[in-house]
Amino acid sequence: MVLMLLGLPSLSSVPTGVGELGNDGCTCHGGDSDDVSVELIGLPEFYQSNATYNLSIVISGPEQSDQERHQGGFRMIASQGTIIFENSSQVKELEAGWTHEFEGTYQRVWNLTWTAHTSSLDPVQFIVHGNAVNGNEQSSGDEWNSFGAAIAHIDSPTQPEQPVFDRDIGLIDWTVFTFGLSALFFFLVRVAR
Repeated sequence: MVLMLLGLPSLSSVPTGVGELGNDGCTCHGGDSDDVSVELIGLPEFYQSNATYNLSIVISGPEQSDQERHQGGFRMIASQGTIIFENSSQVKELEAGWTHEFEGTYQRVWNLTWTAHTSSLDPVQFIVHGNAVNGNEQSSGDEWNSFGAAIAHIDSPTQPEQPVFDRDIGLIDWTVFTFGLSALFFFLVRVAR
């Protein structure tokens, strides 16, 4: 069993973008890191219905010295509105969000417009997970982080709760891990007998 597990391929990055698998972060690119900054620049303090805003996804992190290699990527989710990216060949809409295309990984800035819904007064939430990659065609040495913001409509009296990214391992995760490890140990003992 252990030999079979060793033969499985390791996780690698997805240079053509990621869908719902990336909704919790760029986990194929190592762990989240304070060395990487992800921003969505241009968000208003409050938004107006049917208004259009110029935004930029900006990822800062360890510099990639070879500009001819991959630089980074992202997964972006907006709870409402219409998004149009400046260069449509570098991004794509995928599984209720946006992500980079292969051509879009040679940079760390993507420009877009967001047009708010025409009639909704609900808050809008933006989540962006971004990675700064080292260009070695593997996930090793890459780092990532997240950005989240919730914006209220200008006519809404309540302030929305801001997104929180909980990266801690919870009780359920530890329980599943412990159960799985116990089951594997039990299986190995039974096979050894």
